[in-house]
Amino acid sequence: MDTTMLIKTNKVLKTRAQKLAKEMGLPLGTLINNYLRDFIIERRVVFNAPMPNRKTIKIIEQARKEYQAGKFFGPFKTADEMIKSLNS
Repeated sequence: MDTTMLIKTNKVLKTRAQKLAKEMGLPLGTLINNYLRDFIIERRVVFNAPMPNRKTIKIIEQARKEYQAGKFFGPFKTADEMIKSLNS
């Protein structure tokens, strides 16, 4: 017998999870049920690195665009060389 479960989650987290699940050909509910089964069987919770916040996501996306456009710097031989490059 199925039931409905209402949970609160971060909107960006939900959207990104739905998108990835869809790319993998799975409904998000299937993934959540799998995690719940693992929780019951293993009787443990595993926490991974937290999701970056919006500001950090924006910076990461900008860095990826710059990298793809060939705008990247380094490697640097010294920390001073790196700092000089960052300040320019």
